Amino acid sequence: MAGQGEVYDSVEGMVAKLSVLRDSCTGIISKEESNPNMIWFQGAEAMLQEAVDELQKALRGLEEGSA
Repeated sequence: MAGQGEVYDSVEGMVAKLSVLRDSCTGIISKEESNPNMIWFQGAEAMLQEAVDELQKALRGLEEGSA
């Protein structure tokens, strides 16, 4: 099951990248209250949070499957 370790690493990397992107959207929202693009950043933050949550569930599933 060496492939499962590669999948785990790949999903873990995606979680890390999406978390950084989500956090950067959050930072823009809190600093740019008058920004006309704020709604876009709020939407992006929400979608990224959902993606991070789903990928973390997948990671837990992979961890349980390899135990």
